[in-house]
Amino acid sequence: MKKSLLVPVAVLSVVAVVAVGATACGANGGSDAQAGDASTTSTAAGATGATAATATADFGTAKKPCGTGSDTVKAGEQGRGADKLYIGVGNDRRSQIRPGLNKELWDASTAFADWCNAQGGIGGLKIEPVDLESSIFEVEKAMTTACTDVFAMVGGGLVQDNLEFSGKDASDFHKCKLVDLPAFAVSPEKSDSNGQVQPVPNPGTSVSNTWMRDYQKLYPEEAKKVAIAYGDLPSLTVTKEKYEAALKDVGMDVVGTFPYPATGLTDWTPLAQKVIESGATTLMWVGEAGFVANLLSKLREQGWKGRALLETNMYDPLLFSLGDQVPEGSVVRMTTHPIEEATDWPGTQKYLDELQTVPDARIGPLGIQGTSAWLLFATAANACASRNKGVLDRTCILQEAAKVSDWTGGGLHAPADPAKVAEAKAQECGMLLMVKGGKFERLYPKVGGAGDDGDGFHCPSNGTTPVPANAGKGKVDPSRPI
Repeated sequence: MKKSLLVPVAVLSVVAVVAVGATACGANGGSDAQAGDASTTSTAAGATGATAATATADFGTAKKPCGTGSDTVKAGEQGRGADKLYIGVGNDRRSQIRPGLNKELWDASTAFADWCNAQGGIGGLKIEPVDLESSIFEVEKAMTTACTDVFAMVGGGLVQDNLEFSGKDASDFHKCKLVDLPAFAVSPEKSDSNGQVQPVPNPGTSVSNTWMRDYQKLYPEEAKKVAIAYGDLPSLTVTKEKYEAALKDVGMDVVGTFPYPATGLTDWTPLAQKVIESGATTLMWVGEAGFVANLLSKLREQGWKGRALLETNMYDPLLFSLGDQVPEGSVVRMTTHPIEEATDWPGTQKYLDELQTVPDARIGPLGIQGTSAWLLFATAANACASRNKGVLDRTCILQEAAKVSDWTGGGLHAPADPAKVAEAKAQECGMLLMVKGGKFERLYPKVGGAGDDGDGFHCPSNGTTPVPANAGKGKVDPSRPI
């Protein structure tokens, strides 16, 4: 893949990218329940163009989620007004730590709103995205806007989402009676809260281990000794602790855990030395892609021969910011279809097509998950309107979203179960990519090969690990029905 994964999609429409898993044979990425009832070939991602794409009423396998109608919004929950659906989108894209952080969420939301509005909106109500940008440290400010301006929060996510619960009448998620269908949740406080349904659940009380088991099978010697480097934010520390639980479960030895400032280091050499001194043969990373490239560069300079095992958010061109050789051989977990395979998965191709309407749009797995959240919201809203005489209200939306038990976001990602709100379990399914020659290539499973349990994802029955230490941390408002 060209290292243009998150560059403006106008570039992607003319740049050939490597398609992995060409044997997909037109697979459709699975089917989504209605609420209430990538071998190697060359392709051009997003080549069909925005005009033709917008004219298509389906979004991948999601059938006509948007359209005309006469729906209304319950009085008192309308946010800025009754004329539109005012929807808040959490993001941190103006962060000084990493400008553009999670920009994919805002871009994907803008693209979906444009496409959906062209179909007539949701039940005739046009979508108006409301920017809930927090710059990581200004969550209360973003939530103050949400409390007054929006009907719901959809398709976003905040790095410090635990701070959504300020305890103040004007900025607390529960006190404002907000609802959320987020692209992601990080902290146990948010992940295990009520008032929200996640299209791709990430509960605090369980964690996927499928990618670790698969890595261990592929690289048994390198998997024996693992070091984890993690940013020193509370939410990132929680992720580190979940990794530790999963690694212990699969029998991989954690030989060192190493915090680093969330704002980064001026010199990554001392941290690299600590990793080497630990004897680690595998590095796991909690943070963002530009910083791990810095650490890997220093590790390579000092002769480290190990391999990095990285989470989905490392599927990012920043991984190559210090040269193609720095991340060479790294293994990356994916739960969404990679864009290299877009021509094989209509939902992924649709996501790319629609982003062409957004100037300087960024592409990434978080944007894909954000799009999935929007599709779940639309699906739930349609079901809510059907049962509620055309009136949308927050509780109804959540109830209908929570009825969905087999969700792929129109074929964007591996199957997930949003219905398990109270006892949500982490996603078992996944795949592994490898960084090779400056590109991401499918490693395991091959589409249609051993380990492929459907649409190129491996879904073992023992693919999650419980994390009992996080039990009871969710911010639950007992007065809320869901």
